[in-house]
Amino acid sequence: MIHSRSSYFLALISWVLVAATSSFTMSTGSRSHAVARSSSSTTSLNMSFDDFGQETPEDTKERIQALVDNNPVLLFMKGSQLFPQCGFSNTACQILQSYDIEFHSVDVLGDEGIRTGVKDFSMWPTIPQLYVCGEFIGGSDIMIEMYQNGDLGEMIEKAKADMV
Repeated sequence: MIHSRSSYFLALISWVLVAATSSFTMSTGSRSHAVARSSSSTTSLNMSFDDFGQETPEDTKERIQALVDNNPVLLFMKGSQLFPQCGFSNTACQILQSYDIEFHSVDVLGDEGIRTGVKDFSMWPTIPQLYVCGEFIGGSDIMIEMYQNGDLGEMIEKAKADMV
């Protein structure tokens, strides 16, 4: 009796594994996709292999370039505009807010790819990093200097004009 139960149990497990394995197929194309098909439904779930893989440095560079291209004033920072997570990021936000301009910020603490990628992209070792009209400006120390001598204000005014 025990032998037949264990045989039945092993057969059941084998059947479940075979059924589960056969429900997944690989489709071809420019990218491989795993397609899960349900026999009781016509719905399929498409997932790219890249959904589970790591982003390449080139992918990160393209993502950063898109952010720079699409945002006239862009600040890569630690934390958010409402809750900066370091004093340098806080200083950068305060400087930009003094110009009464909307700016886009990216929290590098939430995305390790961006955190390391932006340093390579700009060839600048620290965060925060400011871009105005697609041009890399620098970190908070450069922002302070440019704020004091009026150069940053001129750049921001140009960015405001480009936004309109």
